[in-house]
Amino acid sequence: MTSVAVIGGGISGLSAAYYLSKAPHLVNKIVLLEGSSRLGGWLQSTRTEEGAIFEHGPRSLRVAGEPGANILGMADDLGLSDQILPVLPSHEGAKNRFIYAGGKLHKLPSNFRGLFRRYELFANQSPALMGLREPFVKGREEENDESVHSFFCRRLGKQFTENAIDPMVRGIYGGDCRQLSVQALFPSMHQAERRKGSITRGLLFGPKQKDTPLQIDSELLKKARQERWALWSLKDGLEALSNSLKEHLMKSGVELLTERRVERLEFDTANQVVQVNTLDEQLQVNHVISAVPSQCLSQMFASNYPVLSENLSANPSATIGLVNLEYSGSVLPSEGFGYLVPSGQPERILGAVFDSSIFPQHNRPDSATTRLTVMMGGTWFCEQFGDPDKVDTSSLLDVALETMSRHLNITSSPLRSFTTIQKDCIPQYTLGHTDRLEQMESYIAEKRLPLSLVGCSYRGVGVNDCVLDARKAVTNLLKTHERD
Repeated sequence: MTSVAVIGGGISGLSAAYYLSKAPHLVNKIVLLEGSSRLGGWLQSTRTEEGAIFEHGPRSLRVAGEPGANILGMADDLGLSDQILPVLPSHEGAKNRFIYAGGKLHKLPSNFRGLFRRYELFANQSPALMGLREPFVKGREEENDESVHSFFCRRLGKQFTENAIDPMVRGIYGGDCRQLSVQALFPSMHQAERRKGSITRGLLFGPKQKDTPLQIDSELLKKARQERWALWSLKDGLEALSNSLKEHLMKSGVELLTERRVERLEFDTANQVVQVNTLDEQLQVNHVISAVPSQCLSQMFASNYPVLSENLSANPSATIGLVNLEYSGSVLPSEGFGYLVPSGQPERILGAVFDSSIFPQHNRPDSATTRLTVMMGGTWFCEQFGDPDKVDTSSLLDVALETMSRHLNITSSPLRSFTTIQKDCIPQYTLGHTDRLEQMESYIAEKRLPLSLVGCSYRGVGVNDCVLDARKAVTNLLKTHERD
């Protein structure tokens, strides 16, 4: 294997190229092709002339688990340690989270003691009591996949599911928990019930995995664990991460080609060669790492590999409308991370993030302001706003302003606003997703296709998940090459 093409220049593609660049003795040539004019994908940050930072995509990264440890190692290696903005668990921007239901904000439990309080949101029951009942709920005999809504209604009850799980799924995936796979979204809980007949027993008494089986030697990670960071961002916004990756790749000799939309892939499995066809040119490599959405990849070889193409095109994607708002002074009723809205409420937003509460360092340096981001659409975008390509963005701004007035009693006009429509930005892991993914991987191995799949279409939609997925794919590829 002397050459690899990475298709897609979002965080997954950049990360795959980054990990490949760490093995120049195994890979002589790395080419990254991006169809648009910029690299970074959904990582998009804007700095205004007044010095405020606004995020039009992901805005914070978690520290927990293997994915969190891995991306901190990357940030350290890229020289971003002095740019980190950490958030501690005790910070109001990390611990205070709300649900908007019944015309008001409901604060969720933020500590262990809070689990034993009764909450109007949960029919005056305590989360602890619901949790204590869970081990005595009979397990499901069928082994086939199940929706998130069905699973948690069985295990924890309808009230908790529709007022906690439902809005959480809307906030993370922009999706309907009645349509999405519990096996894909909550694999550890799904497996816990399969093993022990209960989420609680399965998590407590099931097999334990090491937190970070990957070797990550990072001073930044050690600091994050010592100080118990919950979240972090960067001084210039998260787009600084993709910009740093771009600079690293250029210095490492990786060829970065923008405005190079790949139209077709042709595999010569006998010689382990792939011909990558764009509109204007052809490129031959020994392996392709696809970091584009699965639906896009499906169209690149539909006629040659119908089984693979069919599975790749199975999941739809959700479109998110984002409205960034900046107000003069302090206008939030409570400091915190923000709030989410259950799908059963008669509202046209998914929720709102209190950006200035989480990262006050991104505010204007010379005056007191409040920044927040209103999220809307998701699975319901077309139903509520129409075709994403035709919708008037001013209608989204109007909805955001009217909703913030009602929900948060913000009556002043914003100093600044940005409205962004991120079309098809979050894949929806529908029922059977995990099985389809296994079928695709088996098919690729059986046909000996020199192809790896990475990106948010497969094993997690978060930035941390995508970066770790890229690392594992590259590690497996290099190990296979070394064996051969």
